[in-house]
Amino acid sequence: MDIKNADFDGKVVSFGSVDDTLAIKNIRFEYQNDRLFVLGIVPEGATDNDWAVNRPCAIAWDSVTDYMIFDSEAQYVELMAKTNK
Repeated sequence: MDIKNADFDGKVVSFGSVDDTLAIKNIRFEYQNDRLFVLGIVPEGATDNDWAVNRPCAIAWDSVTDYMIFDSEAQYVELMAKTNK
């Protein structure tokens, strides 16, 4: 994927890695110590009991194995609620 053409504006993206999955919103990319990271904010429904809602977070792009794009935080929350029933 060409990061320069990535359009996650207004979206929530759930990023998977070998060890975990985490969704973030307000996504941007940044190099830190010559390593590309996806930075953003944890949306509602992304962590157990929402303990990390609105906390900043970063995911190393080279650890991402897959991702799923949601049109909005509302859509993400709605679909996550269905999986937790």
